Amino acid sequence: MNFQPEDQRWGRRWQYPFGPSDREMLDYMVGELGVDQLLQTGIGYYPERGVDSRVWMEGDIIHKSWVTPSGVLHAAVRYDEHWLPGFDIPLFHDYNPSHFVEPWIKTMQDVDCLRHILLPPSDPDDLARIRFQFRQCRQLADRHQVALSVSAGLGLSGAVHTFGPEEIAVRCITEPDLVDAYLEVDHRYNLGIMALALELGADIVKRNGFYESCDLFSPDVLGRFLTDRLRREAAQVHAGGALFGYTLLSGWVPIVDWLGTLGIDSLFCPDVFLRGGNARLLADTLGAATSFWTGPSDTIHMPYERPEEVRRAVRHVFESFGRTGLVVTPCSTAKAVFPWANVLAMIDEWRKLR
Repeated sequence: MNFQPEDQRWGRRWQYPFGPSDREMLDYMVGELGVDQLLQTGIGYYPERGVDSRVWMEGDIIHKSWVTPSGVLHAAVRYDEHWLPGFDIPLFHDYNPSHFVEPWIKTMQDVDCLRHILLPPSDPDDLARIRFQFRQCRQLADRHQVALSVSAGLGLSGAVHTFGPEEIAVRCITEPDLVDAYLEVDHRYNLGIMALALELGADIVKRNGFYESCDLFSPDVLGRFLTDRLRREAAQVHAGGALFGYTLLSGWVPIVDWLGTLGIDSLFCPDVFLRGGNARLLADTLGAATSFWTGPSDTIHMPYERPEEVRRAVRHVFESFGRTGLVVTPCSTAKAVFPWANVLAMIDEWRKLR
């Protein structure tokens, strides 16, 4: 089950019956409720030595720049009460597009600058810290006998964060070379992170597709820019003895056949209840080789204290996918501001049907 990060509560009541740490979550979910969990972690990006960033504010506008050997990479956002990252502009954040005054990626020079920033770790001190972090995660996962998952890469979802959604959709058509260059920087980073995750014993390496769907892009665009890259990423994960996971929430009906060609072992959080979703299509097309991590919708079912609707949603996914290959979880997360009674109803119905 995916849980929302602590910093996304917006000051509203914390509904989880456990604290914000992974240890507290696993102790409660596995130890007390007796349900399987996934311990999830990530590695981040590590700019070249000497590449520095600076943040400053002019009026209501937050600016951030990275100074690289290829030039300055700059972005600006308009600050308001809804700007979650604080005095910073992350490269990748869902709140970037709605606040951009100037996006991160505009030209090929910006992509050249990004090559010096979006890198896997190589410094011995950084690698030592990461190995220690993974040692702790592995011990915690083994203690509770759960799988360890590592997030690696964003692809076009990252482009939504760095170009903006409208801009990246248009640039795929008008400036495909720019998009291709950006995605190649992302892909090389992904492969490096995946290699390190495999070395450190990840059970699942999860690539975040999310916006890589027909909500924004045509099947032809997705195939052109992503097919070879996703297949290489999946092949590397499989060669390292782990499972390849892919997150995709909506807009997947026109690309179901294509998804079946990519080597995906686990499809995370396809919301089959959103308009146009088709659970039976997923099961019939991908079910022979892919597991589905899906369940009640965090848009439709989980925000409101209507546990009977949650139970019906659990019954629907069991009827559609069967017991084999189905992992019941809210799509995409059980948020801290949602009624906990809905989570308990989901678990109780799962116990009856598993």
